[in-house]
Formats: sequence, structure tokens, C-alpha cells
Amino acid sequence: MNKKHARLLSHFKFKKHQMKIFFYAIALCILVLSACESTETKKTNDESFVIHGKMNALPASSVAVLSYKQWDTIITDTAPVKNGKFTFKGSVAHPIEAAISIRHGNAFPNKSWQRDNFNFYIDNSEMALKATDSVKYATIKGSVLTDQSMEIDLLTKPMMQKIDALLKSSHSEPQPAMEIRLANRDTINVMVDSIAAVVHAYIENHRDSYIAFTRFARHEVGSKFNAQVAETEYNKFNETLHNTPLGKRTWERIAIAKKSLVGEKAMDFTQTDVEGNPFKLSSLRGKYVLVDFWASWCKPCRAENPFVVKAYNKFKNENFEIVGVSLDGGHEPWEMAIKKDELPWIHVSDLKGWKNEVALQYGINSVPFNILLDPDGIIISKNLRGEALTAELERIFN
Repeated sequence: MNKKHARLLSHFKFKKHQMKIFFYAIALCILVLSACESTETKKTNDESFVIHGKMNALPASSVAVLSYKQWDTIITDTAPVKNGKFTFKGSVAHPIEAAISIRHGNAFPNKSWQRDNFNFYIDNSEMALKATDSVKYATIKGSVLTDQSMEIDLLTKPMMQKIDALLKSSHSEPQPAMEIRLANRDTINVMVDSIAAVVHAYIENHRDSYIAFTRFARHEVGSKFNAQVAETEYNKFNETLHNTPLGKRTWERIAIAKKSLVGEKAMDFTQTDVEGNPFKLSSLRGKYVLVDFWASWCKPCRAENPFVVKAYNKFKNENFEIVGVSLDGGHEPWEMAIKKDELPWIHVSDLKGWKNEVALQYGINSVPFNILLDPDGIIISKNLRGEALTAELERIFN
């Protein structure tokens, strides 16, 4: 083989090697593209939900109705029930509680189907719902959030039932003795603390869970929460949960609460008293003032009133005043409760219920709740319940 032939052979082998590399590169690209397509398909599937429903003994022309909320919009979808089966498909931008109801054929005109609801949590996953003739008693599989919700509810249910029984007994007729009411209140406080401990342990073990976040918002950002502690706990959840409507509302509540921390100056307000005259909080500068949030329809508030009356009667001549801010929606029940419970201090309300402007200003989401101000309008204590109010005032004036 001469040099020319050798060069030709070498050139041919080099070209052959290049062709192999070229085909290998094409094959690799195909694999990558396939993987990308597979990943993209999976991503699309992960961003949608499917609900397979199966029921028995339904009348002809029954219709399933799915409803849930996304941001500020109520989403409603319907699906015909054929041979006891129905399917919903869609996607949600954030997890949320949802409901499925069944319109039972000819029962639809009188809307009796609205009483046949099944509540669950919806996210972008595949779920299977099974029931007999009533969706109210359905079971669902594939909904991790619903399973988690049932899990935490099962842990707290016995304590919640005991609290409910004690509240009913405390407000039964005739009224139980003060000693019994105090004993019930102490037991309720123990139960509340036990629930808080159970819920917090669950939250700590489920920081990426929407259900854990709902329980955090419900139990740890309530009426008595410490804004600084709540902010620390809030920041332990991920940004996905922060960016849900619940996450944004919870942060707003914490931000408002930070404005009314002990040591902060109380936000001034003006609201109408029982006689229809405007009253301004800052008009009481120079006095210790208890701002007491309550309502005539609130049983715990009415049970708390005797303790507030006791404190007021003892210190009303000691540079002390109370301003009751009512979350009532009507003037008559508000005025009647004031007279019946013999509450002789200043009372104001705009009669907007939970939308009371002062309550919104202070981030009040449960009653009873109170804050104690010093003569300069600085918050010095919060949520003084039972004998704690009298004890705090004794510390101040004695």
C-alpha cells in the first residue's frame, strides 16, 4: 500500500469515525428530547386534577356539581352521572377546600340536592370518590390533603367535644354556680392547651403541607397569638404556601398584630356609642383603659362579663375606664345585652358584625379579646381573662 492509498484509507477511517460520532450525537439528542417530553408531560399531569366518582342507586339524570374557590373567584363545574359514574378534570393554582354535591334527578327544582354535600381538599392529583346513594357519606382516595385533615381532626376531636360539652353546661338554665363555671373554665383552658400542643407537633412534622399551614393559621394565629413568634413560625413554611390566598391573609394578620404588640402605642379610633354619639379613644388619655372586644351573641363573652364587671366596680374610681367594642350587627340585641349583664361603661359599635372597622384595624378574629392601655395610650397587657384582669389592675393601683 503506497502513501496515497494509506492516506485515502486513513481519511476513510476518520470519516467513518466522524459518522459514528454524528449518529451517536443524533441518538443522544433523541433520548434527551424524549426525556424532556416525558418530563414535560409529567409536569403537565402534575398541574391538573382528575376526580373519578362512583355512586350507586342514583335516579336518572342526576348531576354532580364540583365547587371550590381560587383566589377571589368561585369555580363551579358540573358532570352528568352515567351508570353511577362521573368525572371531573381541571387544575388549581393553589390547594383549597372543595365540595361535591349531587343533584338527584327530579329533586333539582327544589334544590334539596344542596344538602347532599361531600367536603374535601382539592389539589392537582388523581382522586377516586365512592359513595352509595348519598355523597355526604362518601370516601375518597388519592387526596393526601384530605387524609391529613382527617388525621389531625381525629387527634383533636375528643378534646373539642369535651370543650363543647363544658360550654353548653356553663350556659345552661338555670345558671350554674360561679365555682362550677370557674372549674369548667379551667378545664377548658387545659383542653385548649392540649389541642395547641397536639396541633403544633403535627405542624412541626408537616412544614410543606397545606393542611399543616391551615392549622397554623387557625390555632397559632388566633386571638391570643404572639406576633413575633407567629412571624418566626410563618417563615418556616415554604414560599409556595406563603403565596396562597391563605398565606397572604395570614401574613396580613401577623403584620396587623405587630402594630398592637405590648409596648406599642394603641391605634386611635372613633366609633358611635349606644346613644348615637361619636366617641374617640384618645379622649381618655391620662387614664388606664381596657378596650374590650365582645358581642351579645358570643357566649364566652357573656360568661366573661361578670369578671369584667367585678374589676370595673373595684377600680372605676382609680383612674380606670373600659370601652366595649361590640361586634354586633343590630342595635337592639347589643343594647339588651348591655342592660341584662349590667355593663355600666362606655360602649361603641358600627353594627357591622365581624366587619367592625375597629376590629379589622386591630386584627380581631375571635372574641372575647381585650387590650389594656396606660395613661399614654401604650399597650401594657392583652387578653386578660377571668381574674387576671383584677389581678393586673391590683398590681397597677396597689
